[in-house]
Amino acid sequence: MAASAASAADLGAKKPTPAAPAISGACKETKALPTEAHGFATGSDVFDLNTWGTSLDNIYVGGGRGGRAYAYTGLLQVSGSFFPCLEVGPYGIYTLAGFKPYGGVERQGTILGGGIELKYKLFGRATDGFGVTLAVSPNAGRYTGSSIYGGRDATFGNSYRLLVDRELVKDKLWGVLNLELYQAAYANTLPGFRNTSQFNVRTALTAAINDSLYLGGEASFQFAQAGLWLNGPFRATAAYIGPTFQWNVTEKAVISGT
Repeated sequence: MAASAASAADLGAKKPTPAAPAISGACKETKALPTEAHGFATGSDVFDLNTWGTSLDNIYVGGGRGGRAYAYTGLLQVSGSFFPCLEVGPYGIYTLAGFKPYGGVERQGTILGGGIELKYKLFGRATDGFGVTLAVSPNAGRYTGSSIYGGRDATFGNSYRLLVDRELVKDKLWGVLNLELYQAAYANTLPGFRNTSQFNVRTALTAAINDSLYLGGEASFQFAQAGLWLNGPFRATAAYIGPTFQWNVTEKAVISGT
C-alpha cells in the first residue's frame, strides 16, 4: 500500500485531506496542557476517560511581619475520570501552622482531614479556542492546638474555582486564569478563627523549552474577610509573583515547583 500511495503522488493525483486530530477522552481537547507547570494556578484539563493518577503536593509558606509565621501543608490525592468531562479526586491533607511574635510565645496548631475534588469541563481549546472548567472541593478535618485554634474540634472547608486557559502560541506558550472563592469554618474555636473566606485571582504564563521542560511565571492576589461569603470584616490581603517550572522526568513521573 505504501508503494501505491507513492505512485499516486508522483502522478499528481489529489491527496485526501488529512483527518482532524481526534478529540480525546479528556474532553474537547486534542493535546493536553503541561498541567503542573503553572504553579498555584491550574489549567482546565481533566483526566482522560477511564484513566487515573496520583499526586503528592508539599506547600511551605512563611512570613516575618510582627514575628515569625510559618505553615506546611501536605496533600495526597488519587484522581480519575469515569464519565466524560468529569474528574473525581479524593484526597487526604495535613497542615501544621504556627506564629511566634517578636519577644513573645510561639503558638502552633495542626489540621488532619480529607476531601474530594470535582472538576467538570465546559469548553475546550480544541473546540472553542479556550478551555473552561468548573471545580469544587469540599473537605472536613479535625484541628488540634489550644494555643492557636482554641482547642480540638472539627473544621470544614470548600473551594469554588473557575479555571480558564488558552494556547497563545501553538505548542509553545499558554496562558491561565483562575478565580476562586475559598471558605473555612471552625467549630468551637477562637472568634477570629470561626468563619472566614478568601477571594483569589491567579494568572500564569508557561512556555515550552523542549518536549520535557516548561518554564514560566505566575502572579496572584488574595484578600480575606470574616464570613463564609466575604460578608464580614476585612482580614488581610496578599500578593505573590514567582517563577514556575515542570520537568517531565519520564512518561509517568513529573517534578514541578514555584
